[in-house]
Amino acid sequence: MGAAEITLTAFVAIASLAFAVGLVVREVLIAARGTAAASPGRSLRRPLDPFDIPNAGSLSGRIDRAFDRLVLETGWSLSPSAAFLAMVTTGLLLGGVMWLYHDQPLAGIAGAMCGLGLPLLALSVVRSRRLRAVRDELPHVIEMLARATRAGRSVEQALALVAHESGGLLGQEFRRCEQQLALGGRFDKAMKSLAGRVRLMEMQILATTLIVQRQSGGPLSETLDRMSAVIRDRLNAQRQVRASTAAGRMSTVVVASIAPLAVVFLFSFQRDHLNTLFAEPLGRSMLLVALVLESIGLTWVLWLMRTER
Repeated sequence: MGAAEITLTAFVAIASLAFAVGLVVREVLIAARGTAAASPGRSLRRPLDPFDIPNAGSLSGRIDRAFDRLVLETGWSLSPSAAFLAMVTTGLLLGGVMWLYHDQPLAGIAGAMCGLGLPLLALSVVRSRRLRAVRDELPHVIEMLARATRAGRSVEQALALVAHESGGLLGQEFRRCEQQLALGGRFDKAMKSLAGRVRLMEMQILATTLIVQRQSGGPLSETLDRMSAVIRDRLNAQRQVRASTAAGRMSTVVVASIAPLAVVFLFSFQRDHLNTLFAEPLGRSMLLVALVLESIGLTWVLWLMRTER
């Protein structure tokens, strides 16, 4: 790559990076002002979200909706557009560095793909941890609902009590339900909206239970007590499984990361060795066999640990 090409590439990369960073900062500042004006608390999602939008028919629409859900369920003051701009920024940054360092477009493409994937991985981890925290809060909230209904309160009054008395993530979501009901919204629609925002199996069961009890009646407090006990026992069992399989999961992560890290190291510092491996028929066969065996091993380990979820 000549001096003119390097200069042009650097100018385009820096201009694109500065534009993307500026848009990300603008989105974050607007989101922060909007969140502060709406409510001082934090919720599982922003007020404007795609949860209540009907499912898209096209593949691109489903992908867009899944990405919006991923971003909004993290609880960050970040809009999906700002998250996408952050992905573009990291892709440009890492791709440009790899291209200039190795002087090859293939290295730049690989770096850009890694840069696009890292924010997605971070968002997935944050969402998983946040939903796990919500699941931990759920038994306490159900017990509050059971005590309120046992004391003679209606379901709406019990929801209002939980919304104002419980803190954390679920308190904010129940306050949204209370606002919907106060504005004349239907009870079943408010519960379905809650289950759509907090996509947990336990929350879906709770919403269905409240809807059915509202329609047909029955001893709601006893049902909620049993549900809280079952969820608490299930959480304890999951914690025990995670504790007993921690060493195995860590070993799986280490073993699974050795091969990609080795390929990255060879690609960065020992390119001749990697080229020889791809050029020889025996080397390509060995790579194919290694890829198949590692995929089978990872699938097997994940299947063995599926009881954690």
